Amino acid sequence: MTLQQILNADLATIARWCRDGFSWWVDELADAIPARWRSAGSRHAPWTVRIGDDGAMRIWRDGRQVPPEARSSSALRRADILLPAQAVLVRRIDLPPLSSRDLRRMLAENMDRLTPFAADRVYFDALAEGEGDREGRRRVRLAVILREQAQAVLEQARALGLEVERFGVEAEGGGVEIDFMAAIRAEQGGARDLRRSVWWSACAGLVALNVAVAVIMDVRDVRRLEAAVAAEQPKVMAAARLRQNVAQGQRMRLDLLNRRSRNEPLRIIDALGKVLPDGQWVHRLEWNGRAVRVAGFKTQGFDVPAALRQTPALTNPRSLLSDMPVKTASGVEPFDVIADSTAKVAK
Repeated sequence: MTLQQILNADLATIARWCRDGFSWWVDELADAIPARWRSAGSRHAPWTVRIGDDGAMRIWRDGRQVPPEARSSSALRRADILLPAQAVLVRRIDLPPLSSRDLRRMLAENMDRLTPFAADRVYFDALAEGEGDREGRRRVRLAVILREQAQAVLEQARALGLEVERFGVEAEGGGVEIDFMAAIRAEQGGARDLRRSVWWSACAGLVALNVAVAVIMDVRDVRRLEAAVAAEQPKVMAAARLRQNVAQGQRMRLDLLNRRSRNEPLRIIDALGKVLPDGQWVHRLEWNGRAVRVAGFKTQGFDVPAALRQTPALTNPRSLLSDMPVKTASGVEPFDVIADSTAKVAK
């Protein structure tokens, strides 16, 4: 199929392509389900019809045979028609693993080789048996029934007011194991396939609805969260301003402690009192936070800079006077010394 063919197709052809594609997708999904699950989930009709060797139909319900007088209701009753094993032709063949659609297509094309009949003369159904062998081939049981024989049985069932649900060979545990109704419905327009497609479409629609609801709920939750965040924004801004004020106050306190550490005069006075013994007089003290200048009178021979080197609060003491000692009338000598402070700035 080319792009030009797709563009030239009419609506009916496009609709048929869509139906075929959807049917293929449904068959692929059905093949993905394990066989035991498919058989366990198949629906059983409430009525069962068994055909005897004489060709007569006997109707059963809940394990009991229904007498003829109890069938007078005009309403259609869904029923499974069970054929005896000798009413159909069964053959077992080994085939490579295929999907159900590909398997039916291959069997239809090779029907005249596998059975004595052509494909247009029979209805058939195939059932895979067991697991594949080492070469990957699987044993498939092929069952065929003549179309005239099947149509006669269906006409007889309709005359009794029965709506045939399944039509095939009775299994060992009761129920239908080989079902020809899929092929019969496909030939008659696929009423059952249409109903199955409708159910699958409903399931897909529900899945899409669940996804849409989940997306809508997620969007709603996100919007609700955004609204909650927007409602808390003034509180967050107030908290940020409070934090900024606290940090600014902390910086102010650290700066105050820093200045106190650098400019505290009592520490320097205490240090001078410890290194200057009695007999030394200080009459002038200058302190600017970085250096201290001490001027006064000392006893003869006392070295003030050497004494100031003994305190860890001051460093690099040096005299501002000349090296020539000057004595006063009382015998004391003046001194004028400057030293640097060792105080560290608080961080």
